[in-house]
Amino acid sequence: KPEFLKGLLGQLKLYSEFLGKQPWFAGDKITFADFLVYDVLDQHRMFVPKCLDAFPNLMDFTVCFEGLKKISAYMKTSHFLPSPVYLKQVTWGNK
Repeated sequence: KPEFLKGLLGQLKLYSEFLGKQPWFAGDKITFADFLVYDVLDQHRMFVPKCLDAFPNLMDFTVCFEGLKKISAYMKTSHFLPSPVYLKQVTWGNK
């Protein structure tokens, strides 16, 4: 964890600079890339809850993403599981 935390703000700064003042990572319309970035940012928030505090545009991005009608509706259902982040996957061969 200490090594990860040393580089976290630098990595988040890169995301923040790339996003700039755009609402989405590829411009004015949401794309697949935004789903991937949201997932990364959400995992970082789980690990270090206040890590986005220094990056208002990234905080706005996550709020906007979570506020999308279908995303918001899904997050309110019992099907939405905020954790565990990684589940056991298919095992090949021996059990």
